[in-house]
Amino acid sequence: MAKIEWSDIFSLGVQSLDDQHKRFIELGNTILLAVRAGETPRQIATHFSKLREYTVYHFLDEEAFMRSVEYPELKAHALEHEELKKQVRYHQEKLFREKLVREKDVLEFLKRLLVDHVIYTDLKVKRFLNGQSPQVRMHQDDAGGHLPQELKAV
Repeated sequence: MAKIEWSDIFSLGVQSLDDQHKRFIELGNTILLAVRAGETPRQIATHFSKLREYTVYHFLDEEAFMRSVEYPELKAHALEHEELKKQVRYHQEKLFREKLVREKDVLEFLKRLLVDHVIYTDLKVKRFLNGQSPQVRMHQDDAGGHLPQELKAV
């Protein structure tokens, strides 16, 4: 069964943040596998709770790092973090409310959180740290074979 795998393409070159991104991938894979295994909405909601808690922790830590290096796009980055936290909460609440989990919805969400945000937004920080413009945008295909086919199609 396909899962998201860590690749250096996701690396910011900051060990603590890279380790946190690896943990995000683990949590995302846990949710994806739980949905595919037919776990109950309550069980899947528990996984989302862990993801939600970790999201808050990670985003605070990541924003503190960006402040420490005087990252010029911190405000926009933090706004995206707020939107992603709302999406985690939305999916968790939807599970409690509807007792229904659609694999397609989970895939779209995980792609936005684990792929789009890291490749398109977080790696701007890496470019900034390397003296490059954070405006250059990587393409999703740059993640190569590290994404399940389902995420590439979303």
